[in-house]
Amino acid sequence: MSEDHIAAPPPNRRRTYRGECLVARRAERRSKLLDAALECFGTAGYHATSVRGICQAAGLTERYFYESFEHSEALLEALYVKLSDDLETRILSAVEGASPDPVAMSHAALDVYYRHCEDERVARVTHFEILGVSPAIDHCYRTCTGRFAQLIARVMHAIAPAAQRPPQQMELVSAGMVGAVVQITMHWVLSGYRASRSEVVESAQLLFSAVVGHWQRSPNTGT
Repeated sequence: MSEDHIAAPPPNRRRTYRGECLVARRAERRSKLLDAALECFGTAGYHATSVRGICQAAGLTERYFYESFEHSEALLEALYVKLSDDLETRILSAVEGASPDPVAMSHAALDVYYRHCEDERVARVTHFEILGVSPAIDHCYRTCTGRFAQLIARVMHAIAPAAQRPPQQMELVSAGMVGAVVQITMHWVLSGYRASRSEVVESAQLLFSAVVGHWQRSPNTGT
């Protein structure tokens, strides 16, 4: 049969390489870059890591880096969002699976949070390396911490629904609780994880219990 009679492949068929879709291969390379970023940013630090270093850790050429990310800052943002999304999903799952009482639900949420931060690479990226990089990264950080404040508000309302506060008060207190949890994490990491996770969880839970207990004793008064 002559070449003129060879049917051309459908124009919308995705090219494959060794049977694997190119889209899947691109996703795999992106995943490798994110894994490498966690290792490099979480150990050497963001500012001490080059694109070349990321690529070497991922086993990829720089060509493939720029296939997925415009620059290292974009990679940092993608990694931070991924870690934050994973954590939020796990916290929601833990709270939904806990007994419907204040102690169990807050303990479940905090245990997941601090278990997440027991990986020092994760804690360093999400609590240290993300800070002060650029206005765009600062915006990303504020957006994610704002989501966690909303999550805390939902958890606190779930464990003390009768003590629902005015929206502005709930927003401010939830933001304060995020700050407390973050500061406890930073202290824990900088101390070399001197305290056990259970001690850290119990310490953070004291703050939640104090707020919820106060609201339960004086519901809807704003006091």
